[in-house]
Amino acid sequence: MRNVVKVLLLAVLLAATCFGSYKAVIAIWGEEEITSMTESKQGTGTTEVRDKKVKNMLVTAYYYDNYTKDVISYAAVRFFNVNTKECNYIFFPGNTKVTMSNDTYSTLFNASSNIKQQCLLSDIAPCFVRDEDRYGYTTMALEDALGVKIDCYESITSDNVIRIVNLLEPISFNVKSKLKFKDDSNIDVVLKPGEQTLLGDQVKGMLTKPELYSSEKERLEVSMEYINNYLSTLVTLKDRDAQGEYYQQYYDLVMSNTNFSAMRPYMVYLYQITPANIHLSVADGSYSGGYYNLDYNKIKALAKSFNVATAKIATTEETTTEASTTESATTEADKTEEATTEEVTTEEATTEEATTEEPKAKDSKNLTIEIYNSTTINGLAARWKGKLEGDGYSISATETERSYHLKECEIIVKKKGMGKDLKKYFPNAKIKVDKSVLTKADIRIVLGTNNNNVK
Repeated sequence: MRNVVKVLLLAVLLAATCFGSYKAVIAIWGEEEITSMTESKQGTGTTEVRDKKVKNMLVTAYYYDNYTKDVISYAAVRFFNVNTKECNYIFFPGNTKVTMSNDTYSTLFNASSNIKQQCLLSDIAPCFVRDEDRYGYTTMALEDALGVKIDCYESITSDNVIRIVNLLEPISFNVKSKLKFKDDSNIDVVLKPGEQTLLGDQVKGMLTKPELYSSEKERLEVSMEYINNYLSTLVTLKDRDAQGEYYQQYYDLVMSNTNFSAMRPYMVYLYQITPANIHLSVADGSYSGGYYNLDYNKIKALAKSFNVATAKIATTEETTTEASTTESATTEADKTEEATTEEVTTEEATTEEATTEEPKAKDSKNLTIEIYNSTTINGLAARWKGKLEGDGYSISATETERSYHLKECEIIVKKKGMGKDLKKYFPNAKIKVDKSVLTKADIRIVLGTNNNNVK
């Protein structure tokens, strides 16, 4: 009888509040039972209905829609793996040029004859009046470029960006150079260089005014750094209730073909994301003729590497066995890959040791070292600088290098035999000889995501 009363009370709460307060729902029912309800007890209980609730990989397109200029200024695609909790974001510069396949172009051309097969990604949205068409057809172009199916889109408009930024407490951000602009109320805003906390109107100006930057690349780099700080703050909110309240308000503000109700089955996985799980990168390509031209082969290979699976998360006993088998096979594959990597590394080390003419390993404390951070983990290079300087090494510079991302560290040296003593800090690092990139130092350490644990 008590359960029946709970069900009736929950139904009244949901109806009265258009899905209801997240805290209230959890308070009445409890996190575990709510998760069980949303994942296992939806609809008729058939496998087909349940399987549509949670996928191994959730792919989402994100847009910043500048209504004032009638263009989508920013586009990014997130690949969220519910098994590993990894969030990989691929960002597309505002001046990205796309060349659509014949099939995709035919679909878009039938919807609007103003669209060209080769055009700027931002040129697609202005061809449509309805918001669902603006985002839907832009999403199709991104699917074409990435070679994957995108599950949903979420668009932040210029009207709501300040509200979304202010859903969190002001976030600390290191402003690289002085920025001066007018906010939406035509009031002068001046951001001085240095670490500071930024409010929504300050963030909006900093990220959305291209005239503040020398290039689209520079603006995108600043934007990605702020977004990384924002996401890292979100996933470290003090409790699940706070995150639940955030997402509920967020979906009230964005334009999307999904909503908080549809995303609830993923909440139990979203809770487990940490800042180290968040990785931001720019779509592979190059600037030429004032446009950013995509490298489709690399982009599609990268998207594939995120393990975009079509299999669903098991929700019953009969599907659990199948999922366990798949997971076991994946684990074995991972072990094989790790073993192969370890074997290659060992073989390389053995070959080096066996070479009698190899120069004796030098003490890197007598050499100049620079540290590059290839990850989106803010402050990682600075932390390693402090660690190595404390141990007597000479660090000449720290830099951010996000043109590519590493998992394991690379140690680039001028001469063979250098940098071996640094393996005690980075045991899985590969040592490369490449003096062409070393103009101001003897050694460059390029940090990867697995180097986050600085002791």
